[in-house]
Amino acid sequence: MKRSLLIALSAASVLLPQNALAADWMSGGEIMKELVGQELAFRGKLNGKIIYRKSGEMRMLSTKGRVVYGEWRIDDENGSLCSRIKQRRQAKEICYRTRHDGFGYRTDQGYKLMPLGF
Repeated sequence: MKRSLLIALSAASVLLPQNALAADWMSGGEIMKELVGQELAFRGKLNGKIIYRKSGEMRMLSTKGRVVYGEWRIDDENGSLCSRIKQRRQAKEICYRTRHDGFGYRTDQGYKLMPLGF
């Protein structure tokens, strides 16, 4: 019984499209389409709101009321969103991958992103 169940699950996973698997990281194009231009809430080590503007600029508002500005870009080779905040991290760039996670997104840095207004 266990063996037939494993065979059935293996066969089913082969038939699923790649993007149907929840653990798949988003491509640069998917990130552009789904995250850029939208205001998002983020939760993790820090909490607040963020918007990645189509111009390549970003604005982050922490729950403590601090506004931080920076720049972002897509790393197509790794399918990552990279950001640089001038006031923090000695202006070092940090890149992270993103995947769908229920209602919203999850980053490989442990942050949950959710669209605002819902």
